[in-house]
Order: sequence, then C-alpha cells, then structure tokens
Amino acid sequence: MSLKNSENGVDSSFETVEKEEDEVQMNLDHNAVPLQQLVDFSDAFSSNEIFCSRDALIEWARNVGKRNGFVIVIKRSDKGDSRKARVTLAREHGGTYRHAKNNSNVEALNRKGTGTKKCDCPFKIIGVKLTSNDDWSVKVVCGFHNHRAAKQLEGHSYAGRLSDGEKTILSDMTKNLVKPRNILLSIKNHDEYNVSTMKTIYNARHKHRLLNTAGRSQMQQLMKQLNECKYVEWHRKDESNDCVRDLFWAHPTSIQLLNAFCGVLIMDCTYKTNRYRLPLLEIVGVTSTNLTFSVAFVYLEAERVDNYTWAMEKLQSLMFADRLPDVIVTDRELALMNTVRLVFPTTTNLLCRWHISKNVLANCKKLFERKEKWEAFMSAWSVLVFSSKEDDYERNLRSLTTDYYTYPGVVKYVTESWLIPYKERFVAAWTDKVMHLGNVTTNRAESAHAKLKRHLGSSQGDFDSSWNVINALIELQHTEIKASFERSISVVEHQFNNAMFKELRGMVSRASLNMILMEFKRATQVEIDKEICGCVNRTSYGLPCAHELAELIKEGRTIPLDSVHSHWRKLDTVTDNVSSELTITTEIDSILRQFVDCDEAGKIALKKKLRELACPATTSICPPLEKVKGKGHPSLKINVSTKRAPSLFEIVESAHDSTSPATACSVKVPKEKKLKYIKCFPHLIREHMVNIVDVKADGHCGYRSIAGLLGMGEDGWRTVRQDLVHELHTFHDEYVHLYGSIDRVAELVYSLSCFDSFAPYDRWMTLPDMGHLIASRYNIVLVHLSIRQCLTYLPLRSVSPAPLHHKLIALGFVEDCHFVQVFLDSTSPIPPIACNWRNYRYQCARGWEIPYVPRIEAFRSSLGTNSNVATQETIDLDEI
Repeated sequence: MSLKNSENGVDSSFETVEKEEDEVQMNLDHNAVPLQQLVDFSDAFSSNEIFCSRDALIEWARNVGKRNGFVIVIKRSDKGDSRKARVTLAREHGGTYRHAKNNSNVEALNRKGTGTKKCDCPFKIIGVKLTSNDDWSVKVVCGFHNHRAAKQLEGHSYAGRLSDGEKTILSDMTKNLVKPRNILLSIKNHDEYNVSTMKTIYNARHKHRLLNTAGRSQMQQLMKQLNECKYVEWHRKDESNDCVRDLFWAHPTSIQLLNAFCGVLIMDCTYKTNRYRLPLLEIVGVTSTNLTFSVAFVYLEAERVDNYTWAMEKLQSLMFADRLPDVIVTDRELALMNTVRLVFPTTTNLLCRWHISKNVLANCKKLFERKEKWEAFMSAWSVLVFSSKEDDYERNLRSLTTDYYTYPGVVKYVTESWLIPYKERFVAAWTDKVMHLGNVTTNRAESAHAKLKRHLGSSQGDFDSSWNVINALIELQHTEIKASFERSISVVEHQFNNAMFKELRGMVSRASLNMILMEFKRATQVEIDKEICGCVNRTSYGLPCAHELAELIKEGRTIPLDSVHSHWRKLDTVTDNVSSELTITTEIDSILRQFVDCDEAGKIALKKKLRELACPATTSICPPLEKVKGKGHPSLKINVSTKRAPSLFEIVESAHDSTSPATACSVKVPKEKKLKYIKCFPHLIREHMVNIVDVKADGHCGYRSIAGLLGMGEDGWRTVRQDLVHELHTFHDEYVHLYGSIDRVAELVYSLSCFDSFAPYDRWMTLPDMGHLIASRYNIVLVHLSIRQCLTYLPLRSVSPAPLHHKLIALGFVEDCHFVQVFLDSTSPIPPIACNWRNYRYQCARGWEIPYVPRIEAFRSSLGTNSNVATQETIDLDEI
C-alpha cells in the first residue's frame, strides 16, 4: 500500500458526503437504536492521508477493519461518468436481507441451516478520487456499529477470501496432489493473518477445477490432457452408446524406456481404483539401475482374452520389431497367459513364485493337522522350487512325494495344479536358463499397485482424476531414473577401485557392478569349474559369473565391457531405431479420396472422426456406465476404500491361526506373550523369532528338531542319527583332527548310535560338537541359540552356492535340557561362526561366510560387551 501525506485536506468532492451523513443520522433516529448499543470507530478510520490508488485505499480500510474485529466490503462503486469516481465501503453486516424471488414463501425462509449476517449496521466510509493523478482520499460518513466487534475473523467468509497470490499457491499445490488440509496450512504459513477455513479451500479447488475444465466433459478433459502431455492413447467404445470399453495410455518417456529396457516386463491387474469398477492392468519394466518404471496403464472392460489381446497388441505397437520382450512375468491369469502366447510367441512367460506359494498355502494348509508338519512341508516345497538342476528337481520331488504320501490331497494338488503343467515357468532349474534379471515374481507390479492406491486415496475417482495422480507419479519416477543413470556414470564407489573393474566404471550401472562384485568374491572358491559355478549370473542376468571371473583373474585381465549384457550398459533413454522419414502423406491422400467418394452422411461421419483425432477435446465418447449392486437395498454410505478384498490364502491363514504355524507374512503378535520358551533366548533375537516349534522330550529332542527343520518330519530323528554316524565314518581323519583325538570321535559315534524309543543322558545331542557334523552332512547353515551360548555352523568341505540357494535353520536349546525348532525372519542377526570352522574348513568353503557378515556384525553390536551369552565353543552340556 502506497500513501501520500496531504496538507490541503479534501476538496469540494466531499460536499455530497455531508448529505449522506444527514441520511445516516435520520436512519439512526428512526430505528431508535439505544446509544449504549452503538460502538463508535470513527477515529480508527479518520485519516488525512492521500492514497495512490483505489486499491490502496480499499486495502488500508480492510486492514484497519481486521485490526478492530470486523470485515469491510464494497457497498457501492461509481466510476465517475458524471461526477468524480468514488467507492462506498461498509461492514458485511450492513443493509437488510432481501430474499430471492423464488424463495419468497415463509417455508423457504424457515428452512434449516439458512440465515443472514445482515443487521442494518449503519457504518459507512466513502473514498473519493482527487483531481491529481490517481490519488484518493477517505471520509467517515458514519463510524457507529450496532453490534459488538468479532473476537476472531475465522468463519467470516469475506475475510477468509484468498488473495491472487494464495490462489496461485492453491492451484499449484492442487496440481501436485497436495491434500486440502496441507494447502490450508501452507497458506497460513505464508500469511499469519490469514483466516481462511477448510470450506474456503474446498470452494476454491472446486472453482479451479471448473475453470480448468471450461465446460468440457470428463472424457473430453482427459483426452485434452493426454494430448497436451503427448501421451499415446487408444480406446475402444460400445458403438451403441459411445461408452468406453477399454482404455490404454502410455507416457512418451515410458515408451522410450520400454524400447531401451524391453528385456523383462511384469504385468498384473489391480482393482478398486475407479468408480466404474474396471480392472486396471499395470505393465512395468526394469531399468539397468534396477529401478521399476511404468510402461502403460490399461483399463479393461473385463479380464477376457479379447480384452487382453487388444491391450497386448497396442503394447506391441509401441515397441520396435527387433526389441520384443524376452520374459514376461504374470500370475496364473489364464486369459493373460494365453494372450501373451498369441501376441508374443517368442517370449518366455514366467509365473510369479509368490502367488504360487500363496495358492499352495490356501489349498493345502487346512489339510495338515499339526503346525510342525506344515512347516516341514513348506520347507520341502521351497527346496523343490529352488532346485538348481533338473536332476536335483527330480530327486527333491521324489523326496517330497515319499515323505508326504500320507497327504495324498496335498501331493495331488501341487503336482497336478502346478508342477506338471507349469514347472518350467517357476522352478529354478528351468527359469535360471532365461534372462529374467532376477524377476521371478510380480512384486514390482504389486508395489506399483500399492503406491498408486496410496495416492489415489479413493476408489470412487473418475478417469480424469486418476490420470492426474498417475501422471504425477510417472513424472517423479522418470526423474529418479534419470538421476540413477547419472550416478552410475559420474560416481565411482570405492569398492570398485579394483583394477578388474577398470573397463566397467562409469560404463555400466552400479546395480550390475554390485552383482559382479558378489561373483568376484565367489571366484576364488569356484575357480574355473563350471559345474560348481552354476553360471546363474550369466544365464539369468547377462553378467560374468564366478568361473569366468576366475579365468580373468588367472590370466591377469580386466573384465571386458562386452562381457556385460547391453541391458546393463544402457544409461539413458535414447533409442537408435527412430526413423526421421516417417510421414502420413499417403494416409492423408487416402482420406481425401475417401472423403470425396462419400455421400453427405459419410462425409459428416468422417469429418467427425477427423475432428476428434485433430482435437481430442471434442470427443463424443462417454465414460463407462457405473456398475450398481444388483441385489439387496442400496447402501447409503459409499465405500471409497482402495483396499482389496482378502485373498483366499489370507482367509485360510486367519481361520487356521490356532492350529497352523505363524509364518513371516502372518500378522505379528507380541512374541513375549505368545511364543513358548521365548524367554530362554537373548533379548536381541526375540523380536526376530517368527515361531518356536516344540518336539517330544524323549532324549532325542535335538535330532527330532533337526529332522523337522530339514523337512523330514519329527519322526525322522533316526535318519538324522544314522546320517551323522555315516558322516563321522566317511571323514574320520578330518574329524579326528578337528575334535583332537580318536577317542572323542569314538564317543560321538557311541552317542549317536542310539535308536531306542528313549535316549539316556549320555546319548543326548551335544553342541558344539554336533554342529559341524549337521552343517557339513546336510550342506546347510545351522544357527544354535540359547541363553548361554549362540553360534553359527557352516559346511566344512563344500563350495558355497549362490546366496539365494542357501538353506539356514535355527536350533534352540531351552531350560538347560531340551531342544526346539526356531524360525527366524530374514532380517534376523545371527551369532558369530564357530572358530573351528575357520581352522579346519576346506579352502573351497570360504564363500559360505560372505553373505552373513552383516548379520553377524549386527548380532555382535546388539549383544554388547557385558552380555553373559558366549559366542565361542566353550560350553558343553556336561558343564551346565
């Protein structure tokens, strides 16, 4: 506000103001308002200052009004055609209520929730334009108020109006999906005197949307925005009513990413994202930096082959002919699987292992009467799925069918529903032969679903509001992907300063370098043996595997850049196959000839189609008809939740919680209260315990627990004893060296050779002695936990497979006399490795330790220095 001091006072333009003062005085006398009820604010508004503009005068008056607890409004404004320009200001309570013509009846006036602020307040001031420039002066006509000033202005609609700057803030924040309450907080942070309310924000947002749509329908607005942002869009409609059946759109940058990283695509449908109850098919891919990017979004009329085929054909049209996907990962949606086979015949269709596991749970868990049996079966099933070779698969399948022949329904389900028809699509022995880049589940698509639903906030949005959310998410996604490319080019991690990585630094993604580094650490154990290596890194990721790296180390050469698949070398979105010679001349000429040959009706129809193509905002298509509930009374409350209905496996888990084992994905319960023996373990490990399974206490409890953890069932304890005796005999000399004497080995053989129904004290399992035997015999990682001693045992003689194929089991020792099965989550710290493993292991077994170093360090740091828990091989049962 700019002000000028005035020494000359006001001119003759205020002569008429005196007449208005007389009129106000007459009104006061006529209304006979008691003087004690009148409040005089004349002094607050009396001023000899000259204002540089009309707006400056009004702003000054309103600020004075705010300081005194009332709102100033413009009552009358005169541009000054026959006299000098002037503006009359009054309180919002001035004047009396005048009802609308159509609401003149008494019932309308008495309607609930209606009222008026008008109380004929006499307050009035007048601003008059002076002769010089655009200067204005102010004069108080009547400074009296007939009611008290407000203590706070919140709730006064006029006072809460947004300024132009605040409207700009609201528009930007609305566009960026900021919630109304956060918009209001931001505006109030910019102006401490702002008195706007949530209703103000809602009204302003509604007005902003109306101005933005400019009378266009929902579909017209959607097509306009898709066209402005250069999206590729297709749709199918019902010719009888012009309603959309299927709708496909893809961001231009997403199309570039698709053609740059077309190797693996993941597809999955989600629900409850729109008011029309159409399934939303999300298609995502994977960049060289291991980030997920959205390829396309498809609203489908139904999940039928016809709809999927239309969507897949549109997807194929976005891709270069020589860059079709190698792998497409889906769940067992038969219509989608059939479509993938038809449209992409050369593509391998993998099935999501996670969904398969949950299907097995939903159909088989109820058939097991005991928790430990179910745990053992799922362990055996996991071993089968992760079989790295076809021979291993056949052996593990025979073991599973033999061990669970008493559960014919379970064996029949997994073999006939999954293994026989689909084993090549999810069992590692076959999937590791294709380059899936580590994507054997639809988890990336599921994560994209969850993120989208969090931002949608409601299942009752239309296509236009959904697009606004999707577009914002995609823009942020592309920014992060581009940043990851630049980090891979410009930032060199210290762990890659080894000369072996010289040709790769800045040329491949850091995600690929990390995977190569893991193989590099295995290379010293694997050496150049392809059989031991397994070559999964080469076949599934397109990266040098351990035996290749061992050859390079032996020859003293660096890792060549061409040994890394082109997927990992791509650090931008630029595509090479774009043709600059594309034209539509031929098509335009054909359309012109067709237009000339048509009759008048045909010309009108063709012109309408061309108009919609040239100007999408003129489209005549309509959104789908909203599906309504066909039975029962319609609900008065609309469900806006985007949360999906529970899956069958979740219902089964919930129904069988009292008789079935708690798994890692079950609802977490307070373990201190629910798990038996929980207090027999160190505090640092308790929160990571998923379940504790007890076994029969007959002196064989240690071997019963191992049998159960290995999938043999608790009754397989005799087999465990026999296997360990065989282990001692086969590697007798090595164990004599490890245990220190032939006598100690003989004692262990005697202890193990007990097959009676009850084992005496001297035939019980002893640790740490048996730990090395168990880990080496079964090629597993054994974690021993108790309140007194915690140790980890690793195989002594075998080469470590890829960490994904490691099997870790945990054995608990409780109440100083009993062993139990313990199930830990995947993030649990684990105790240090037994010292004798480092002293007596074979050189080829060094790689077993590498994946567990962070978890061991976490255990040590959490345990501290004052703990009574031993982490060395110093305790024997005889000493307890």
